[in-house]
Amino acid sequence: MIHPAFAALPALDARCRLTVTIPARNEAQLLGKTLAALAAQQPLESGSPVRGTFDAIVFVNNSRDATAEVARAFAAAHPHLPLTVACADLPRAVAHVGTARKWVMDAAAARFAAAGRLGALVATTDADTLVAADWIAQTYRAASAADAVATRVVLGEDEVATLLAPARLLYSRERSYRRAVAEIEDLIDPQLHDRAPRHASFVGAGFAVTAAAYEAAGGVPPLPALEDLAFSRALLRIDARIRHSTLVRATTSARRIARAKGGFGSFLAELDARGGAGETFFVEHPRKTLDALESRAALRRLWNGAGDASDRATVSRILACAERSWLPLIDRTRAFGDVYETVAAERLARRVYAPVAVEVATAALRAAMQSSNAHAPTRCKAASGAG
Repeated sequence: MIHPAFAALPALDARCRLTVTIPARNEAQLLGKTLAALAAQQPLESGSPVRGTFDAIVFVNNSRDATAEVARAFAAAHPHLPLTVACADLPRAVAHVGTARKWVMDAAAARFAAAGRLGALVATTDADTLVAADWIAQTYRAASAADAVATRVVLGEDEVATLLAPARLLYSRERSYRRAVAEIEDLIDPQLHDRAPRHASFVGAGFAVTAAAYEAAGGVPPLPALEDLAFSRALLRIDARIRHSTLVRATTSARRIARAKGGFGSFLAELDARGGAGETFFVEHPRKTLDALESRAALRRLWNGAGDASDRATVSRILACAERSWLPLIDRTRAFGDVYETVAAERLARRVYAPVAVEVATAALRAAMQSSNAHAPTRCKAASGAG
């Protein structure tokens, strides 16, 4: 059910094929820059114009500052950007970004569905994020062969400069680790719609999804934190094609006052604390990363009818269980993502892998890519010391 705050959304323009949704709470200081980045969207070289093909909804929720006034003033001053400002206070028990993002994305998806435009895109970003000048155009390009598009979101150069030197070093290591994850994933379990160059993140600061896929995945779950990660998993469960294009770009702020526990602000605060103490930070054990990718690749081949005895042996080894306990669960009438979660993901999640230092994990993944076995996707092993 769509919240009454969105009852007055204007009718869709005939050309509109993307709506940008922005949940905003006490963001009067930064929201204007976020909206200015949207208003300045440009086409690709020799490409079709983007002006008129998208609109935006700012959902001001539980604010106690001038966020709504900033948004309305911007809309009045920039009539070429169709911008609607909706306001509501979320109930105290669910007053967090997960609920806010869900409500506004639900409304945008429902509007497209009512217009019969299920292939149109529902996009989202944050009120402290600046999308690139070609963000809309690159999203359109990436979505031409995908159901969802994940933006590569990083700190802007001026924001990186606000970090102390030890924290900057740790942030650089985190980016190197994410690149290694993206590359090893493409090596072990490549997907035609998401080949390298690619990144490996799916964050609320920037993604877009077709109205059809949004509805099929059940919409953004109203979680107090990491609702974006949970939604990406929901998309994978229905075999939605997610494109992680490095050309779809945005920069975000380096504020350390976390708006959501466990979110990016919390992570930056951790970098400050650990860097200041001369410590590193920890990430998933590389053996867990490799186990997940190897088992997923082997199961995908089996689900596709292209697997063999070595794939069955790989899955049995990684899951540490007999073939007879998992092979009957490979049901081709179900989406592969659902099968993978049932057969392997839940089992692997229950296994204990001790986290390791980010630089150790990155080195192990790089070594795995360079090893001779890593070049045969069905036989990829961790390098010595990886687990």
